[in-house]
Amino acid sequence: MPSNPEMKSVNVPTAVHKLLSEEAKRLGVSQGEYAAASVSYFAKRKLNPLDNDAREGQLIMQQVKKLGDRVFSYLQEEERSLLIPMLEEMLRTRITIDRLLRMNEILVNRLTQQLSVYTEQQLAVQRESLKKLRQQNEEMIEQQVNDALTNARGAGHGKANAGGSRRKTTYD
Repeated sequence: MPSNPEMKSVNVPTAVHKLLSEEAKRLGVSQGEYAAASVSYFAKRKLNPLDNDAREGQLIMQQVKKLGDRVFSYLQEEERSLLIPMLEEMLRTRITIDRLLRMNEILVNRLTQQLSVYTEQQLAVQRESLKKLRQQNEEMIEQQVNDALTNARGAGHGKANAGGSRRKTTYD
């Protein structure tokens, strides 16, 4: 009989008691600690210690879930480290092309209307104006790319939206 009223005793076969003693000694814990930890392990996982097949299946499923979590985490990291720079370059190229097309249209219209009547001094003024227009265009390209990237980064999976709640993505 145990002397501590908080403790209960359990009878086990001699062969099992021998295993209990050996394992507890090997791990440097008491027999009671080892037995309590064993019972807690099966109880917390809702496993039947007498059903080896079910226990193995459950452990395999836990490992599969952990692996799935790791793969998903890896994909998220790849998205951040690889796809965002690719998106940045694509956006920069697209916005640059759009701005250049607009600038060319403006220039062609101006030149077509005024080319024949310009003096050398007027041509020099137009060249200077063109330099300023190019600079403004470069600044606008940079601003638009930065704005688009800021919006794209803010809308990523798992980020808080304007209301503070997290976006939820489901996979079918």
